[in-house]
Amino acid sequence: MLIADTDMGNIIYTSLLISLVLLICITTFHNSFSLINTKSSFSESTAKIKSISSSTSDGKYFINLQYGPEVKKGEPMFFMANLFDNTGDKQIRMRHVDCDFIILKDGIELVKMSTKYGEPLFHSINGVMLPSFRFGESGNYTISVEIAAQFFIPITPVFGNFSAAVSPTADGNLIKLST
Repeated sequence: MLIADTDMGNIIYTSLLISLVLLICITTFHNSFSLINTKSSFSESTAKIKSISSSTSDGKYFINLQYGPEVKKGEPMFFMANLFDNTGDKQIRMRHVDCDFIILKDGIELVKMSTKYGEPLFHSINGVMLPSFRFGESGNYTISVEIAAQFFIPITPVFGNFSAAVSPTADGNLIKLST
């Protein structure tokens, strides 16, 4: 009987060891092949970041849009939209904002950030959105930021709009966004 208990203990120990090794291998393999194999301009210390600003249609809110002006063809362009209350002499970062990031071309909606999450709006706790978009072709685009609620209180939706032109660089390997 003593031999059987020792054998069972060895089997359990070996099974646990094999399971641990498999878990480590699977985790390493999974992390080495990400679905998005690109770098954000905001994570690279030497990346150029451009910043443009706009007030909403009613003037109550101020939006600062930051982006990396160039990306490799076929890769997504990353944005950072910072939302502020526009109180005239100072701007205060908005908190708990229901908002959206929309990109249109020729009046046709190409992307709406909230649809990625299956929600009517995106809720930003700290007044920051970090959307991305893969521009498929050259042309003129409208980037629109919608604000529809603050501190869980709905408001009449207001928009801050930005015009953008997308064009290939001389060598054709990069896409350039200018505003």
